[in-house]
Amino acid sequence: VFAGEAQSSAAGRGGRLVKYKEQIIGVVILCAVFGGMFAVWQFHFKDIFEGYRTDEALRESLERTYQDLADTFQGYNPEVLIEAWQAQVQPWGNAREERASFFTFGDWYDVEVTPEESRMLKFWYAEESNRMVTELYTRVYERMGGYDRFPQDIRGVFNIQREDDWADGDITIEQVRMNLGYLNFADSLTEFLLAANVTSVETIVNWPRRIPNAFSELLVLQTVGVRFTISARDLTRMLDELRQERRYFSVEAIRVSYPYIAYNVEPQLNVSLLLTQANYRPPADIEPTEAPAPETTRRVEREAGPAARRRPVSADEVGPIRRFWIWFRRNVLYIN
Repeated sequence: VFAGEAQSSAAGRGGRLVKYKEQIIGVVILCAVFGGMFAVWQFHFKDIFEGYRTDEALRESLERTYQDLADTFQGYNPEVLIEAWQAQVQPWGNAREERASFFTFGDWYDVEVTPEESRMLKFWYAEESNRMVTELYTRVYERMGGYDRFPQDIRGVFNIQREDDWADGDITIEQVRMNLGYLNFADSLTEFLLAANVTSVETIVNWPRRIPNAFSELLVLQTVGVRFTISARDLTRMLDELRQERRYFSVEAIRVSYPYIAYNVEPQLNVSLLLTQANYRPPADIEPTEAPAPETTRRVEREAGPAARRRPVSADEVGPIRRFWIWFRRNVLYIN
């Protein structure tokens, strides 16, 4: 009897275990199905629907913009309106471009950089810069009668690199062009002073370039300070010629003193002045990051929310689960 009861009890427990296993397997399969559906939504369809919402917000914004334009310009012929607008704006553009030719550095920075292909750029630059400096001081000696009447280190005045400054590294053609350009500017300034018949030059100070907001950032200004001696007649002639130049020159400040009033010679004045040139900076040269975003773009971003400003996700930011899903989708499900 007891044996029979034990067998019946064991059979009942076995039946319940089989039933529990079936229930567990069913729950696991159900969780796997729902997990797979969630994964498909999370990693595939969610991005698609977010893109749809962004495009829908953009479409609504464009429709509102189009309707605003239609209401504003209702009853106008577009061709006639555009022609009238160009007739008003184009003369201003032409006038600006014509006046831009007045604001230029001229050839003061222009220098031809044609290094020999068979030589190292560094050695060619050293030879070319030394030649230009030698010619500059030769003209100074011929016109002033001595080297001591002019700054001795013209390279240091304009921060021009020497061969020793580049002894431990290579240089680029842009570095050569920039340094030779400043050396040509020093040469042009020296020629300007010699043509004005200055008798000596005590100091030259080159200011860094600046782009003032007062000119809507359309002009680049280059100022140089000079202290020199010159006769009163030559100073008057120099200032008058600057006033009649065909390109922009401005004497920002000037100070004149005459300490030798008792000498029976032609007056030699001590002059300190700031001479400024300006170069036109076309709007196209302004960096795109400096230009504000269009109002339409900003309005779409505000209305569409963060989804409109969503940036692409790089490969480094994708987690292992996302990478596995991409592989599984492309190689198993064939969904591209």
